[in-house]
Amino acid sequence: MRSLIASALRNKRVAALWAVVIVTVLTVAFVASAQATNQASFCTTCHEMTPYYEAWQDGPHGEVSCIECHVDAGTTARLAHKVTALGEVYAHFTDEPRFPMNATEVPDERCLTCHEGTIASDLPDFDHDTHRAGKPCISCHADVGHDVTASALSEAGILDPDAQAAREAARVAEVGAGDANIPAHKPVTCSTCHDMAATGCLSCHEPGHEPRDVSTTCTDCHSADTAWAFTHPERTDCATCHETPEEHYTPTCDTCHTAGNFEFGHPGDEADCTTCHETPAEHRTGACTSCHDPGPEWTFEHPAATSDCVSCHTRPANHYTGSCSACHTPGTTFARTAFKHPGASANCATCHTKPAKHYAGTCSSCHKPGTPFAKAVFTHPGASATCTNCHNRPSGHAGGACTTCHQPASSWKFTHPKSADCASCHRAPGSHYAGTCATCHTVGKPFSSAVFTHPGASATCTNCHNRPSGHAGGACTTCHQPASSWRFTHPRSTDCASCHRAPSNHYGSSCVSCHTVGQSWGSASFSHARITGGEHTYRSFSCATCHPSGYGSYSCLQCHSDNNGGDDDDDDDDD
Repeated sequence: MRSLIASALRNKRVAALWAVVIVTVLTVAFVASAQATNQASFCTTCHEMTPYYEAWQDGPHGEVSCIECHVDAGTTARLAHKVTALGEVYAHFTDEPRFPMNATEVPDERCLTCHEGTIASDLPDFDHDTHRAGKPCISCHADVGHDVTASALSEAGILDPDAQAAREAARVAEVGAGDANIPAHKPVTCSTCHDMAATGCLSCHEPGHEPRDVSTTCTDCHSADTAWAFTHPERTDCATCHETPEEHYTPTCDTCHTAGNFEFGHPGDEADCTTCHETPAEHRTGACTSCHDPGPEWTFEHPAATSDCVSCHTRPANHYTGSCSACHTPGTTFARTAFKHPGASANCATCHTKPAKHYAGTCSSCHKPGTPFAKAVFTHPGASATCTNCHNRPSGHAGGACTTCHQPASSWKFTHPKSADCASCHRAPGSHYAGTCATCHTVGKPFSSAVFTHPGASATCTNCHNRPSGHAGGACTTCHQPASSWRFTHPRSTDCASCHRAPSNHYGSSCVSCHTVGQSWGSASFSHARITGGEHTYRSFSCATCHPSGYGSYSCLQCHSDNNGGDDDDDDDDD
């Protein structure tokens, strides 16, 4: 029994010890988390806070911790705010935050923690307490902690365009462009600080237009809202603000302009047109409404077909003398009219003159009735027509039927016949090959485009070619390569004398001693052996001087006493 009681006491002490350890760990973790989340750098763990964090660093409060302005002082208030912040964390993961949203509430007590006492300003004639008048600090200083631009929000992907537009629309008291003329004025709505009915616009604003009559006030044209948008008044004394242009219509403005927006509206048909408009030269003298439709634009409307055309239009020279409606559509202006050609029953010669050397038959033989000649598509008669009715056979042209060479169609284009009887149309040139044309020319193609095909190696060359004077005998293929060009190729044979005769005093050994077999002799290069002694060369004398008995031997005795080139021969021989 005692052992059980002792064991239970020991277990209680162990459990209590573990409880103390766990509470200590949780407390340390909680305190560490609370300290970490109080740091300004913690805000950037959510990407949508990056523009605000960067603007805070660059602003005048960059040395002030975020929680100093956004959370009440005291441990209890700041611990309680952790629960509120969990909602922001939840929105980060489940929603897509877009800014700018509603301004964060910052009570004056947080501002006055640092800004105590009388707040002085370096603006001339500006008293802070008078302008504050019980308003909260953020009514004028909403952006003092985070002056974030729309471009920075857009770059971060969190811009709310509609909220940004509404925010900018409320900022109407900025310096420049006719806005507030007080330097460094905050961009807030005028009515935030001013009683507009009692203050008067000119106390702060310089108009962006010429001075108006003293009888006018700003609210006559500008709506008393955040943007003070311009709205034209309903009043009709236009000269108060507007100067009448030169040569302008002289009656009252509301005759042509709508009061309130002064959009131009043309007077009705009861107005006298000549009051504003000058009749163009050579214009019709009748009433304007005869051709112009009364309305805002007074668009031109051509009179109906019952009108007398010549009262406005002059018939062109050489024009058709019949009624205008025969070719023109009644009721349409002549400049835009679509000409309608008379039908096939009309006499073409009434309007058209037959060209010189034109076909003498009826026009409908080649032209489509009902279509103007300028747009007519010429249709050539068919194969049954007689060509010579319109065409003269060219000089030297082949006889026979035209369809033999011309394809019956709209163009009658030339097509060479398939007949091989070439001589019926063509004459062979002088010294031409006497064989059949098809040997070298392709039947069915014109000779000018013929591709000559030389006969093969089996053909007899002398049927077409004469052997040149002094030309070698033998077969032509010995030296000419059988092909389309039969170009010359020197044979590989070393029997040079069968074609070539050695020149006089020519070296008497075999030709291959100096010439390369297979190459033309004109390209041969002679190279003389070195002469003993080196005192002169083979170019010093004629060949026979040293080779009197032929090129197979030589002798120096014509100039020397021996063949050694001198008189002092060591062995007294003649060599």
